[in-house]
Amino acid sequence: MRAIKTVLLLCLVILASCSMPGIGSEEGEGSIAVTLTDGIARTLLPPIDMIPASFDITGTGPGGKTFSRSTTGTSLTISKLVFGTWNVTVSAKNASGTVIGQGTGTATVVTGQQTTLAITVTPISGTGTLDLGVTWTAADVPAPSIDAQLLPSSGSPIPLAFTLAAGSAGCLKTGIASGYYTLTLKLLDNGVLVMGAVEVVRIVTGQATSGTFDFTQVNKGTGTLIVTITPANADPITVTISGQSATLSAGSSMTVTSSVPAAVGNVTYVWYLNGEPKATGSSASPSFILGDTLSAGFYRLDVTAFTVDGLRAGAATCSFTVL
Repeated sequence: MRAIKTVLLLCLVILASCSMPGIGSEEGEGSIAVTLTDGIARTLLPPIDMIPASFDITGTGPGGKTFSRSTTGTSLTISKLVFGTWNVTVSAKNASGTVIGQGTGTATVVTGQQTTLAITVTPISGTGTLDLGVTWTAADVPAPSIDAQLLPSSGSPIPLAFTLAAGSAGCLKTGIASGYYTLTLKLLDNGVLVMGAVEVVRIVTGQATSGTFDFTQVNKGTGTLIVTITPANADPITVTISGQSATLSAGSSMTVTSSVPAAVGNVTYVWYLNGEPKATGSSASPSFILGDTLSAGFYRLDVTAFTVDGLRAGAATCSFTVL
């Protein structure tokens, strides 16, 4: 009988013996030994155990021959295989019996030779879901927005759209190809970065990876305020009189004009002669005419000026003698 031994290592090693003349069957027989290895990274992960706990190994060989074995170890020998080409599939299961990875390989069992078949078990291809949440103190971020994306090892970034609420935001993204991504997430206040995070995310076929980011402590946004001051202290108005003379002949007249600084604006003038009101004028008509009816004597002429709103005022005076 032809004795053939094959070893699969996650890796598959095939051992084949020489046929003995005059001894054996029409079909050669051999064996396959399977050795399995695993390398799993840990980061933001879906709620599925991705640690292989057992392996189902199936093979299809010449003439429709098949085998099916299971193992919890890292190697397995499958005996009494006919020599020829064998297609081998390895399915990895976690402790719950869920298939989490698969790999295939082809080995040729040859009499008198040892063949090694390396099979790598990788996660099942497909798409998964990413479910993210962000929280912060609402009073600290009055105009919030989220800028986030997934960065694959190659290819274009995948934008993540968040729905905002008071002090929180959420994102549910489906149809993401399985694999590892870099997640960049920024919390903005009126477009200004106040906090952010970067995490590695693993997407697994048919699974939802979730994570929550608590941004209780943020760098509160600051702004610039330009203050323009307009003094309004109700300072007294400076009033001046022009056109007056110290003496006036009886039967003569005199025109006296009052004025205020241009910045004061419109004012109302009231003229008084020896304490008696005589005339009222405005910025448009600031003059007062002393008629020719004044009798000889001493006179004091006063004028007051009030702004339209009445918040500011001032006065001026002059004296003259009628001869």
